[in-house]
Amino acid sequence: MNDLKVMTLNIWNGGMASSFQKRAASIQAMIHWHDPDIIGIQELTEPMLKDLSELAETYTFYGKARGSHGRSDERCCVLFRKSRFSFLDGETFWLSATPDKPGSSFANSMFPRIATIAFLQDNLSGMQFTFANTHLDHLLPTVRTKQIEVLCAQLKQKQRGSFTVLTGDFNCSFPSAAFRLLEKDAQLNLKDTVPTDGVTTLRSFIQAGSSRFRPIDHILVSKEMTVIKSEIITGMYMGRYPSDHNPVLTVLQLPEPEYETYGDAE
Repeated sequence: MNDLKVMTLNIWNGGMASSFQKRAASIQAMIHWHDPDIIGIQELTEPMLKDLSELAETYTFYGKARGSHGRSDERCCVLFRKSRFSFLDGETFWLSATPDKPGSSFANSMFPRIATIAFLQDNLSGMQFTFANTHLDHLLPTVRTKQIEVLCAQLKQKQRGSFTVLTGDFNCSFPSAAFRLLEKDAQLNLKDTVPTDGVTTLRSFIQAGSSRFRPIDHILVSKEMTVIKSEIITGMYMGRYPSDHNPVLTVLQLPEPEYETYGDAE
């Protein structure tokens, strides 16, 4: 039986560059300790990469920047283990009325918002699958709902392989209109794996209160997949918290391979 360990982490593009240099050791220690196979990371910027060089030894970083400026030019990267996966194809698209237009956004969104999609092959099982990672608007529920509509449409058009995994900072939780829209899409057929036992994914008490102490970071998977375990990681590593968000880690049991392929692995 092959397991797949998936993590989602908003890495926090906040504070001075020197503060991230100090947190980078915590981030890398946390990831090495939990040893995920694939990670969806939000708020990653170009200057951060040099401080995460240890991760680059193990993982391939895939995903474009969203096309805003300066410190806000963030990526929703997919990190996948080099020794286990082959990259088949992928792209970054914008959560706007023109998903193929770099830098585009809905009128009331403060920043362009994106999703990165990667088509991977698991070299252990030969199975091919879709992995997507995103970060929705942090201000307006109506904007998040429109962004979810675009995300769903794009995933339904592009997903392929034996199953789909979607990670991200959705800036909303289970009762919201945007999240209900995502979970109720019968064609996508995804289920949320994040525990619903009242643990928040926001570390600050004030931030967590804004979401009524519910998780806003999620890992969704095809409904036919078996979830072995899922946890919200709340600890410190190397004497620091990795981020202002608590990462989520989900362990999945891979379905039986169907031996259907979608192109040669590179």
